[in-house]
Amino acid sequence: MASVVAVSMTARYLGPGRYGQLTIAVVFIGTWLCLSDLGIGAVIVRRVTSGRGELERLVRLNSGLSLVYCVPLVALAAGSGLLVYRDSDVRTMLVVLSGQLLMATMTTRFEPVFVANVRFFAVAFSDVAGRLATLAAVAWLVATRADIVWFAVAQLIPLALQLLIQGTAASRDISLRPIFSWRELADLLREALPVMGAAVLATVYWRCDGVILSLLSNHAEVGVYGLACSVAFNTVTVAMFFQNATLSTATKLFSCDVAAFARFMRSSVELMWFLGAPVAVIGGLLAGPLIGFLGDQAFVARGTPTLALLCIAAALRFVGGTLSQGLFACHHQGFLLWMSVAELGVIVGLNFALDGRYGAVGAGIALVCMEVSRMLIVSWWLRRQCGYRTPVVFLLRLLTPLAASVAVALLLADHHVVLRLTAAFAAYLATSMAVGPIKWSTLAAVRRQRVMA
Repeated sequence: MASVVAVSMTARYLGPGRYGQLTIAVVFIGTWLCLSDLGIGAVIVRRVTSGRGELERLVRLNSGLSLVYCVPLVALAAGSGLLVYRDSDVRTMLVVLSGQLLMATMTTRFEPVFVANVRFFAVAFSDVAGRLATLAAVAWLVATRADIVWFAVAQLIPLALQLLIQGTAASRDISLRPIFSWRELADLLREALPVMGAAVLATVYWRCDGVILSLLSNHAEVGVYGLACSVAFNTVTVAMFFQNATLSTATKLFSCDVAAFARFMRSSVELMWFLGAPVAVIGGLLAGPLIGFLGDQAFVARGTPTLALLCIAAALRFVGGTLSQGLFACHHQGFLLWMSVAELGVIVGLNFALDGRYGAVGAGIALVCMEVSRMLIVSWWLRRQCGYRTPVVFLLRLLTPLAASVAVALLLADHHVVLRLTAAFAAYLATSMAVGPIKWSTLAAVRRQRVMA
């Protein structure tokens, strides 16, 4: 909620054009964030959970590597941005935001400590603290009528707090002092190469639409797309927490019992459908009034169809991300890598074909198409490898609470969008808990399965 309010205040204050300039800088630097981890964190978790490595030594090795490449990464990102864009405000913000790369590289080395031990309080606390601090900073900037560049500075706050809070928490469990052992680092990098490739491709996949849109369309279209993305994909944070929390469980289950792994994946996908479906349906239905409430009337005409499309894409990402993590857990990251290569080529082609003519809507269409294809392909591959089955009956049963939520949203058509949104989600939850497909007992069973694993 804090992030949504901060985005709304920023968009209303800057308007579509200047908000588009800020979005260009955020998206471009965000494309380089995939190199802050290199996939080593996931490999560390897999080694530790399978008994093939010591957590402290592996994390200290990763710390040494992070120190070596963080500064060159910042220079490369900022320099390439200065070559691509000519707008003076955009170029200034690119240099400011490149500081995110430095902090992200230092922060990602802590993640294996929390994932391997399945303890996420510090991660959740740092995330909440970062969002609240950013909201406070944005409110102050709007009140003082600050220049656009200061809104880029505010984007550094979440990562700074994550570095401080997560670093303090991780240092209580293990030593973080860097170790420089080039042979062991080379071994880690070789094992992480498919993961790193998939992570790079996935990040470019997520960011290329904004970058291409910034090259083919105007600042206002980028601003509309940026606001719609911020609203829709803030919901994906829930799925990301779930995926991080269940990675070690899924890896252990696959190594011990493939049938149990398939059941766990099915339960996880059902939960993600349960969480993602109302995002697509209710978010799409209320896209117009929602984008008008969070931005202003200048965003509505182009923002309504864009937000509706991105809500669908976000919902599909709930499921697709969980299935893709299942591929990694069952050691099929090579297939994931080559699939990501193909997807990147297709989505780049779609964006070049659609963005110039349809602007932000074209970028949204391209993203929905690729999310559907990813979900179908990964489901097919998991079915071949472990007997996973798409929960068709569950999806049919999900139509009942979705219908109830739509009915409530339509009945309250004359009321404020916040009331309609709240009432629709309440109706969805109440109907599901009453008649299914997910009740409190279902959630308890999933939690028990994770604990037993």
